[in-house]
Amino acid sequence: MKIDQLQNSIISKDKKLVEVNNTLAKDNVNFSDILAQSLQKVSDDQVYAEQMDNMFALGITDNISDVTIAAMKADLSINLAVEVTNKVLSAYNEIMRLQL
Repeated sequence: MKIDQLQNSIISKDKKLVEVNNTLAKDNVNFSDILAQSLQKVSDDQVYAEQMDNMFALGITDNISDVTIAAMKADLSINLAVEVTNKVLSAYNEIMRLQL
């Protein structure tokens, strides 16, 4: 009985994966487009954090929590971008080491 349940869960996961692949195929999603959008988002976060910092320094805003949140968001987004870059480079190097 438990084996049937396990098999059904595996099949349902495969169906979900097929649905995701079909959706991606329909929308013509490009890896380079996703990468460019993600890097643009990181850049926007950095610019917004700098603007918030300047506004706080000029006295336009006095809400330090918004400034801190913007700075932390920018820091997290750049750290994520660096980690993704490192993982992609690591995967590329691993593929290059494969012997055919």
